[in-house]
Amino acid sequence: ELLPSALSKEDVQAVSDHVAWRWFENLRHPVLAKSAMWKFASRLVENMQRKAEEHDRHVGAESDNMEMMVEEYEQECIEEPWLCIYSAHDSTLIGLLCVLQLEQPAEWPEYGSALKVELIREEDGDRPTKALQHWVRFSLNGQVLRSTWLVDDNNEPATMVPLDRLADMIQSEHELFEEEGANDSGLKFSWKDGLLKEH
Repeated sequence: ELLPSALSKEDVQAVSDHVAWRWFENLRHPVLAKSAMWKFASRLVENMQRKAEEHDRHVGAESDNMEMMVEEYEQECIEEPWLCIYSAHDSTLIGLLCVLQLEQPAEWPEYGSALKVELIREEDGDRPTKALQHWVRFSLNGQVLRSTWLVDDNNEPATMVPLDRLADMIQSEHELFEEEGANDSGLKFSWKDGLLKEH
């Protein structure tokens, strides 16, 4: 209602679609995505790693003083909560999707959208106290977003990724060349150890 009457709904949708395309296109390359969102993504992954290690340590522990162990566990849960909520702009959400290398949603996230990041513990059926693996699953407004860098046994984009592989991907090095297929002399930027370097 606030836009000029000369603009149709189709015009507004076309502009919105183009803006969404530009955001995803600009952040599609890992060097650019990490330059924008590496600190945030690293914090998310590190929080999950600490929670996984903390949970495994307590679940697998044997103690004569169970009450003391429970108290220590509850204190650590206060320090490292089970649920973390972050509030951010839609553009931050897009940056996270790109740095985590998740598939692009069909539409630009609407106001009040939520990206859910779940830490899932796979247990040994015979020994439930033993964790076989920790997995991470992502969903945007209830729709599971598949990984664009890891495939499952059917060669399809994975709906869950191992936590350790996700951590390796976030920390991995990347290079950005002047143009596709250029040799080392065309190297423009590189990403290593959390730092962007211009060449």
